[in-house]
Amino acid sequence: MSPPGMDTDNSDDFFDIDPAALVRAEAALADLSGRYLAWAEADLLRLEACLSEILAAPDGRAAGLKLLFGIAHDMKGQGATFDYPLVSDLGNRLCRLVESDSTPGPEHLASIAALVAGIGRVIRERISGDGGELGRVLLGE
Repeated sequence: MSPPGMDTDNSDDFFDIDPAALVRAEAALADLSGRYLAWAEADLLRLEACLSEILAAPDGRAAGLKLLFGIAHDMKGQGATFDYPLVSDLGNRLCRLVESDSTPGPEHLASIAALVAGIGRVIRERISGDGGELGRVLLGE
């Protein structure tokens, strides 16, 4: 069964989209894009504070890592949508790293800190798109 509005006789056709609705959606996304960096900066501050707590209080590390994962997960989900794919990529790496070890040792924590620092650099320096050479360096670190 085909979704409503889909012409099954021509595979090149997609859903019938009202052009005016598409214009409104694009305008709404543009409006949200203007706010993205403020949200990302607030999330970054939360991410850095969480990392500081994780490093300072080993007894609360599990809860801190869970919170850090949640913040990074939100950031990775939004980054590419608003032309910050490096935030998405680094955030994804951070999530995978946190998932990989529930009791991280010093080397693991250093990697977590490096990823948080990389996300911070992307946000603070407004490194959008792929970031060019700097983006490749950040992804390689």
